[in-house]
Amino acid sequence: MRSSQRTFAALSGPAEGLFVYYSVGVCSLITLLLIGAVAFGIAIGLFAVLVSSSCAGSSVLERLPPSGLILVVAYSGLFNDFRLSALVVLAAMALTPLIAVVETRGSISLLPQTVRITKVWLPAGVAASSLTALAARDAASAGLFLVLIYFYDLGLKVCAHEGSQRRWAPVVALSGVLAVLWTSAQMSISRISPEQYWLFACVMGIAIPLGRLTMQLFILEDKQKHSLHASHALAAPFWSAGIVVLTF
Repeated sequence: MRSSQRTFAALSGPAEGLFVYYSVGVCSLITLLLIGAVAFGIAIGLFAVLVSSSCAGSSVLERLPPSGLILVVAYSGLFNDFRLSALVVLAAMALTPLIAVVETRGSISLLPQTVRITKVWLPAGVAASSLTALAARDAASAGLFLVLIYFYDLGLKVCAHEGSQRRWAPVVALSGVLAVLWTSAQMSISRISPEQYWLFACVMGIAIPLGRLTMQLFILEDKQKHSLHASHALAAPFWSAGIVVLTF
């Protein structure tokens, strides 16, 4: 039992050495929400490329195709149409094998190259697209999501060097998220009502740890940079979908 807790905590660890930049990025995105959804969408697409493209490879030619797909998918959210964004994601998935064919040139098999490109652009692009579309409809909910994820990652950061207590880092981090979410529901900061609290608490309680675990297991290169958006991977689309379905 203790071994599994340590393993899970290790896989859920924060991005050491990059948390200051992450904090600045979150503050910048929240500030841009005050300017407008377009400014926010453009910025979050660029941030998605920044934290994800390094996982595509060491050269510019290796990073360029996944970065392009991230931007295309992310900026589809600017049209504030989730159906259009879904079609763009499907088109990008269909295009990925063609890009892989060009990149491989017989050096490696097609399937691993396709998977490598997909796992770089898909999580970052979908998360950025869903938050951009949500910002166009409800900037407060998009900002609240960024704050919740920040508190989760901050909880992991605080518990990272606590020795035997490190195994409880995900639990401590999630407790902070639920506390902030409950406070926001009581104060009507977003469209989430107190009656809807437990539904969104379950969504975040499952999606954040599962997203981090999935991302860290399947993308092993440069985990520190990649973990900057691992908490957003599954939580962002589920959070956005829940807000749109239940409050609009």
